[in-house]
Amino acid sequence: MLRLGKERSELGVVFDQVGTPTFAADLAKAMLIIAQQTDLKSIQEIYHFSNEGAVSWYDFAKAIMEEAGLDCKVNPIESKDFPTKASRPFYSVLNKAKIKREFNIDIPYWRDSLRKVIKEINSHALPN
Repeated sequence: MLRLGKERSELGVVFDQVGTPTFAADLAKAMLIIAQQTDLKSIQEIYHFSNEGAVSWYDFAKAIMEEAGLDCKVNPIESKDFPTKASRPFYSVLNKAKIKREFNIDIPYWRDSLRKVIKEINSHALPN
């Protein structure tokens, strides 16, 4: 999205698919917490993890442009107007109650993590 936002003045992004972005560093931190609390070989259940909150791809793209300070207009489009080989669910938010309860994990809100990512990217960005 950042690359596209820098290259284009406008983007069309689906508004009818909702999920939760996941910051890899937040997932890694959760995995370390779990590894410190238990023998990973003993875990035989599935635990869901993604950042907190829910957002459409359209709203996520708008947030990326805002946080990055990019002047790229994001237009909402329907999934039918952006066909892909893989079919995508319209709602794919994960229930993280079990991982939070069993491992006492505090999961950050997606927008807070997005700010961290943008700040990190900007601190390593090469001058134009």
